[in-house]
Amino acid sequence: MILEINTETLEKFGITADDFLYLYLLYSECYDLIEKLELKPNTNSLQTKGLIKLGEETQDHIIRQKFLDLFQTSFDQLWSELLSHFPIRVYNNGNTRVLRAKDAHAKANNKAKEKYKKILNGSKMLHDRIIKNLQSELVIRKSSDSLGWMQMLPTWINNYTWEKYEDIEHEGSPEEKRRITRKL
Repeated sequence: MILEINTETLEKFGITADDFLYLYLLYSECYDLIEKLELKPNTNSLQTKGLIKLGEETQDHIIRQKFLDLFQTSFDQLWSELLSHFPIRVYNNGNTRVLRAKDAHAKANNKAKEKYKKILNGSKMLHDRIIKNLQSELVIRKSSDSLGWMQMLPTWINNYTWEKYEDIEHEGSPEEKRRITRKL
């Protein structure tokens, strides 16, 4: 099992990596893995924070909605959020370029939608990271007057373009971009 842990999530909830992994394994019902990894979660703190309801045994612990919201969001909501941030059209040298269809359910968006669903594989945390990076790209492009050169939505998704804007603060300049590769 490969699990990405977003440190911003840890900070947001005020939990450790052990706490997060423990909650995730409970969510995934991997009780034997919890024992094997010898995790040291602070279950009382997790209960106080409203992330878990403790039971008699580990199998009886109940994950609360506050934590479930990190993983359980309908894909249509995630897709709509992506489209709400992604420009419909841009202007370049007096010409208009259409980057995506306005309607979220338009056939022109179907290929990109299916690819995005496959990339996310149900991960709301990955989606949140993509949205953050898209916002960084938009700020950088607007400040450098290069919004007209933005990729069309299907290309942007297929090329994992958001990865170029990982860890770039909004005040950053295009020269600060670094190459990020992903594991295949």
